[in-house]
Amino acid sequence: MSEKAYLDARREQLRMRSAQLREQLAQRATVVQPVFRTADRVREGASWVQSNPALIALVGAALAGAVLARPKAVLGLGLRAWSGWQMFQRVRPVANAFLRQFL
Repeated sequence: MSEKAYLDARREQLRMRSAQLREQLAQRATVVQPVFRTADRVREGASWVQSNPALIALVGAALAGAVLARPKAVLGLGLRAWSGWQMFQRVRPVANAFLRQFL
């Protein structure tokens, strides 16, 4: 076998191996995709916060004023919001299953 034929065959073997490795990597990457999506969302949120500092300062000042004026009311509102979020998390799968039957 000539050297050129050997190199052509070797190149084809390497291309096939590379294709196999890319496919394996793509399959294994599905496990970490949610982590990367979450990291992207956090980075986008941080970018939004950096681009809107006046709005963040205004909301922070409003919350600080509310806490100083009526701390018990703010604490109660926070507890109700947390309870509502937990209830929403419990009801959402049931509601989605129910809606899937009709859609």
